[in-house]
Amino acid sequence: MTDDLKETQSPDEVSQQDAAITSSGFLGRRGLLAQFTFKTLQPSNTSGATTVPLTSTPTTIAALTGHDALNILDVCSRVCLTATVGWQATDNTSRQGRVDVLFKIYREAPVSGPLIFSCRQTAEAGDYETTTFTHVDLPLLPLDPCDKHCHQKISYFLTAELPLTGTQANVIGPITFTGAQILPNP
Repeated sequence: MTDDLKETQSPDEVSQQDAAITSSGFLGRRGLLAQFTFKTLQPSNTSGATTVPLTSTPTTIAALTGHDALNILDVCSRVCLTATVGWQATDNTSRQGRVDVLFKIYREAPVSGPLIFSCRQTAEAGDYETTTFTHVDLPLLPLDPCDKHCHQKISYFLTAELPLTGTQANVIGPITFTGAQILPNP
């Protein structure tokens, strides 16, 4: 069965093979780009363009909200989120010169909204790092799939924090946070 045919199936029509793939925790689909939005540092999205000290509390470093929120048009839409963050591990007194930074993406509200993605990166104290990651969100999946058309604004928040005490790091740029709404194939 081709991916194009799978796209138009209802959840009840998923084959045993597809059910095995879905039950393993992976889901793959193709679709059509409907909307693209982004946030970057302005006027210059470069290393050293900003200094945002990180703490053990999540700090919002970019947000797709308000005018930049995604206007979801279809209950089966996916949202492809990408982020690139430049940071520097500045000090460490607890892990033999290593600093961890935990990046998270929340939907709807920072910290209190649903956590939909996280990743952790480690660097040596004094090192400059650029962390890039991608996540695909299904923001309206729990809704009835028969309700194909909807218009709901969805906001996303990118945060960074220090998960270990005794460490220091700064977000220094670049910061790029993008969101793309992908509609199902017709």
